[in-house]
Amino acid sequence: MIKTPSNVLSVSRRDALKKTGIALCASMLPLASSMGQPVANGVRYRRYNATGPHGPRMLKSYAKAVRAMLALPPEDPRNWYRHAIVHTVDCPHGNWWFLPWHRGYLGWFEQICRELSGDPQFALPYWDWTAEPKVPDGMFDDVLDPNHSAYIPTAPDFEARLKRAIENSGYWTSPGGVFQTRSQYGQLLMRRMRFDPDLMFDIVTDPSGRLFYDQPGARGLRREHPEFSPMTAAAVSIGTVHAALAAQDFPAFGSFKAPNHSAMAGFGILEAQPHNLVHRCVGSRDCNFVDAMGFMTDMLSPVDPIFFLHHGNMDRLWDVWTRKQQALGLPTLPAGSELRTDLPDDQKSPEEKNTDYFRWASEPMLFFVDSKGAPVAKTRGGDYEAMEAFNYDYEPGSGEDVVAQAKGKPKGRLAARRVFSGKVVDRLGRGGQAASGLVQLPAGTIEQATAAGSVLVANLTLNFPHSEHNDYVIVVNGPEDLSQVDAASPFYVGAIAMFGHHAHGAALSYVIPLGQKLGQVAADGNVRLRIVPMHAAHEGMDHGGAVELLAVNVEVY
Repeated sequence: MIKTPSNVLSVSRRDALKKTGIALCASMLPLASSMGQPVANGVRYRRYNATGPHGPRMLKSYAKAVRAMLALPPEDPRNWYRHAIVHTVDCPHGNWWFLPWHRGYLGWFEQICRELSGDPQFALPYWDWTAEPKVPDGMFDDVLDPNHSAYIPTAPDFEARLKRAIENSGYWTSPGGVFQTRSQYGQLLMRRMRFDPDLMFDIVTDPSGRLFYDQPGARGLRREHPEFSPMTAAAVSIGTVHAALAAQDFPAFGSFKAPNHSAMAGFGILEAQPHNLVHRCVGSRDCNFVDAMGFMTDMLSPVDPIFFLHHGNMDRLWDVWTRKQQALGLPTLPAGSELRTDLPDDQKSPEEKNTDYFRWASEPMLFFVDSKGAPVAKTRGGDYEAMEAFNYDYEPGSGEDVVAQAKGKPKGRLAARRVFSGKVVDRLGRGGQAASGLVQLPAGTIEQATAAGSVLVANLTLNFPHSEHNDYVIVVNGPEDLSQVDAASPFYVGAIAMFGHHAHGAALSYVIPLGQKLGQVAADGNVRLRIVPMHAAHEGMDHGGAVELLAVNVEVY
């Protein structure tokens, strides 16, 4: 589709900034009068914008904590690399445990930083990439840049330093000699990690793509060129954020239901667009998605300290969505949360157990450690459903305006939801050939939705080649020759960026916001969606197989 990387990169700074304008709510929460004191409703800690007035102080304490964690022996679970490995072995993506797992991971990490930095007022800053679509300058200072000399420089050095500690971590045996699925070893087996050499192979040896990136390639974006590509700028734009926040229920917002948090089912807008594309952009040379170069591209991504600022913003947007739902009188958690009790599981009623909420809340999360390096007592997904678990809130940022808007709307009323099924036209996409589907919308649908402030999204269900690491562009209508369609084109609606070293054992669904420009390119209601490899036209590039389009529809809500 795109013949040269310049098509991905050619956008002026003015155009990028136009895409990332924000509208902030006038009734923002007050900032703390004294950092470390309760800021609102008894909340103890406030997480500040990394580039705001309080950001530099928090980044200074953050750097102290990072340096201390790097200096800890590998036998200490709080060692920087040992802590990053928790993400490698247990993190969920493409399912509805994505948000609570990462909230727990950040919350315990924040307490470790508070302990090791010597700053009792420390709270993790967040990176508002909608307002600032580039790596914050402070994240290139000292040990906040993973190319700093304090980090392990090469994969062989990593293996030499960490091999014994990983072997003796306690992950690889059943407690009491009796196998249990709800144990660390049981969870590892669900991910096909049988022995410690399996994990070490993934990190330092795997010829299909190891997880360790040697210096100076620990991060792709550099201080001299920290900006996002146009595609990533579009993924974090306020329009995309608003479309994500418009979701009416938790699975639509927090990604799809799955059998367990090791399985992938599908990606909501928030995870598919800003989360995945920021990871790939920060980790890719020149942010062009062609040359992977940096920890942020894969499952050892917490080696880069910017990981925690990125996920802080994801967590902040979950809080914005939650408060929007509360203002509208709508559910904030999976269905059935109204039946929950504090009774032990074996005493809960059949009605309570037979809910989405119970299944979601009881999912095991067993690898977190506290500020002393000890296993935590909170080991279930439901332990992280609210920010009260760690007693913090956020300095307001992009997207906050939706809460104020929700307060003026009728309570407890869902917007009308309409789904228009489409048909698959071209099943396979490979090389220069796009997979495609067609959805015919009734006359006036786009105009009515735009006038009502409704969101239009495409739902695509796709089969990917095994262990797919490549990326795809989604185009609506447009010319037959897609080689000149870039992120500035009215026909471009989004990208599917593959984050992580997952094997794809089943079809995955993606929610893609169609945006306000749909009326320009589909005035007749004819919505032709094409999925094409991002760099299929590059000579000699083996894309590894065909993507298969299984189903397509357009949804309005």
